[in-house]
Amino acid sequence: MKLILVLAVSTWLIACNNDQTVAADVNKGTATDSSRQLSAESQPWKWSDSLDAVAAAPANHKIVYEDSAVRVLMVVCPPGKEEAVHTHRYKSTMWFTNSAHLVFYNYAADANNRLVKKDSAEINGFPAEMLNKGQQVDPEEPHSIRNAGSDTFIAYRVEYKKEFKD
Repeated sequence: MKLILVLAVSTWLIACNNDQTVAADVNKGTATDSSRQLSAESQPWKWSDSLDAVAAAPANHKIVYEDSAVRVLMVVCPPGKEEAVHTHRYKSTMWFTNSAHLVFYNYAADANNRLVKKDSAEINGFPAEMLNKGQQVDPEEPHSIRNAGSDTFIAYRVEYKKEFKD
């Protein structure tokens, strides 16, 4: 089951050479101070705060709860809609409340520091045993999700603002 979730969340790593450019200042807010969260590999987070999910895709990411240690997001994507490009800088626990037909898009900075779509992957629903069960997710670089299904996609994400050992 964990393997299925890892595949579902990570499938956008399959390259498909899609070159859609998205305007974004990928260097603004580059981490230089010690208060910035480290990535899964303990590297400074390089993406702008303007790409944070709540700032960049507020129609899809609502804060349910937040304090100095955690932030809980409700993620909603209506049928036929695509989220704005965004990031998740913290390790998280994520769970899906319903199955959905989703297309994941992964982005990277080009030579001009503009975000371009670099690959995508399609997930045509989640098995019932994956629903309402949390799984750890590493920080996510720029991406978006398009709901290609007929039902609203809903998930929750608990973001851990402080480092912890697995």
